Amino acid sequence: MKEYTLIPLPLGKILLDKSMMTYRMFMGEKIEIPYFAWYIKGADKNILIDTGISAAQAMKHSPAPFTDIQSFEDALASQGLKPEDIDYIIHTHCGHDHIGNTPKCKRATIFLQEEEWKFTMSPHPVLREIYHPYLLSGWHRLQLVKGDVPNLFPGIDLIFAPGHGPGVQAVSVNTKKGKAVVSGFCCVQDNFVPREDMKPYYPVTPSGIHTNPLQAFESMVKVAGMADILLPQHEPSLLNVKSIP
Repeated sequence: MKEYTLIPLPLGKILLDKSMMTYRMFMGEKIEIPYFAWYIKGADKNILIDTGISAAQAMKHSPAPFTDIQSFEDALASQGLKPEDIDYIIHTHCGHDHIGNTPKCKRATIFLQEEEWKFTMSPHPVLREIYHPYLLSGWHRLQLVKGDVPNLFPGIDLIFAPGHGPGVQAVSVNTKKGKAVVSGFCCVQDNFVPREDMKPYYPVTPSGIHTNPLQAFESMVKVAGMADILLPQHEPSLLNVKSIP
């Protein structure tokens, strides 16, 4: 099976209450979480997972303080790429911090779950701070998928993981050290390592932002069980990681 390397491209950070990542856990504890685009190195085409957003654009929608780490263009340049070089984008979901730079990739075909597209085009008021239909208006080639998609490309699978949003998908990438799975849903490592007092009740802790907490729980169990290398979407320690593996 074809093997790849995942390159995390950190774009910015958000300061928020940790309980927004960890359902009813760690209330009052502040955490600064990064957000990334992920470049799949070793493919025949240039493939990204998510595209991030600039701090200036994000703060039009959110009261949380956003700060830039680097521009989307500079992040791609570190891999010898420009936005117009991207052939495919796999979007885990349509939270604004995951999709803001997508219109810059004018040649890219975009893979997204159908349920996520429908929800984003008519979001529930509870999540209108996160989901914004206008951000999808500059997408040039959209390919909607439904459910798990094994072998979207050789060694790259889409894993349907609803709960954080109705159409979240994790992405499994085959590497020389097994399956590296980008979680899809917004989480940190602590979502998968519950506090000692909660372990009898929670083998995992679902995201604090969700459309369905029960689905979110089941999706976390599903994704964790499939991963040899689990990559929580907003884990701060990933800022120190240059490549996976």
